Amino acid sequence: MTAEFESMVGLLLVILTITCIVQAVFVGVLLWYVKRLTEFLAGARAGVAPPPAPAAPAVPAAKPPAPAPVPPAPKLLAEEVKTSAPAPVAAMVAPAAPAVDLIGGSPDIQGSILRLCEKHGLSDFIIATMDGLLVVSLSPGSSEEAARFSDLYRRKKKPDTPGVTFIEMSHMGEAMLGIARSDRPLSPDQQRGIGEDARKILNWWL
Repeated sequence: MTAEFESMVGLLLVILTITCIVQAVFVGVLLWYVKRLTEFLAGARAGVAPPPAPAAPAVPAAKPPAPAPVPPAPKLLAEEVKTSAPAPVAAMVAPAAPAVDLIGGSPDIQGSILRLCEKHGLSDFIIATMDGLLVVSLSPGSSEEAARFSDLYRRKKKPDTPGVTFIEMSHMGEAMLGIARSDRPLSPDQQRGIGEDARKILNWWL
């Protein structure tokens, strides 16, 4: 009985010793874990701020494109300047015919026609009917010219002689043709003035 009791006591002591050792190890591990957890929480509370991110490098602003060079204006040649220059007014406007008395002092209708030629710078002036009959002229033998030019006018043809201009007029309701000879072209205003003067002469003498 005593031997069994001693064996049981010895077993209990062994179990108690092992239990104490296990508890000591467990407590040591628990303390170590608590310490590590405390240090970790302390470091998290400190919250060391991370270093600021490096600033992005400044991008240089793009330079605006340079304006395209404007080509210089072309120089006008002397001929172009002369051509583009406006013509003088005196060169464009025909000189006005001088005031001449066509009727007073003239001995006959031929005298009035002579003054008309002097006034308008004509070398000759023939008046004929549309049928080709000669009415008045300064040059003898103008009947053939009166007939030929009247025929050209009736057929709407231009004069076949240089320096000749046809001027239509009327006298006492009858159409007549004035045939003017000149060394220079006659403007419409000059032709109109010659026709008016010729009608005055016909109304006075015929």
